[in-house]
Amino acid sequence: MNTIRNIVFDVGDVLIRFRYRDHMKDLGFSQEANNFLSENMVLTEFWHLMDRGDKMEKDAIEHFTSLYPEYRQEILTFWAHTEGLVSEYPYAQPLLHHLKELGYGVYVLSNYPLETSERHWATFQFLPEADGYIISAREHLAKPEPEIYRLLESRFGLNLPECLFIDDRQTNLDGAAAVGMQTLLFTRYPELIRDLKQLDPNI
Repeated sequence: MNTIRNIVFDVGDVLIRFRYRDHMKDLGFSQEANNFLSENMVLTEFWHLMDRGDKMEKDAIEHFTSLYPEYRQEILTFWAHTEGLVSEYPYAQPLLHHLKELGYGVYVLSNYPLETSERHWATFQFLPEADGYIISAREHLAKPEPEIYRLLESRFGLNLPECLFIDDRQTNLDGAAAVGMQTLLFTRYPELIRDLKQLDPNI
């Protein structure tokens, strides 16, 4: 195993909570609408196309209101108030800061739609700690495509076998491992710290 010199973080449900169900509840949606739009709008291949930058919010509104006219008002409301879709975990900024103090390079590699990234990322307190970041929609690439990991390598002058990638989705870790990265599955913060301390007791 190569020495780990850089730690690369996913964002959604690792450094921030993707709280789409709570968001819809906050907006006053019925439980039925919440369940339906969670399954048929958020957790769909179309959202992945937004992550790749191949579809924009106006495309999503047109697509989903056409498919589900009975939820037209909820869909319009959802996309008019995306600022409430995420919340930053309180451990995110201190963790990245601590890793940098220990001498690690710290990077962020995220599947994220373009327009929501423009609203959300400026608010993330952890972001100034990162040595670099890649937002999928800006590159028209998305995890687990091998090209997005190689872009991380070339853009920031990294050696992928010296990078530990932390993500909450095994498929994204498999993509990273296929190009030589070391990987760690995120489940919860306490388990993450336990696993990192096994690699470096100073963490």
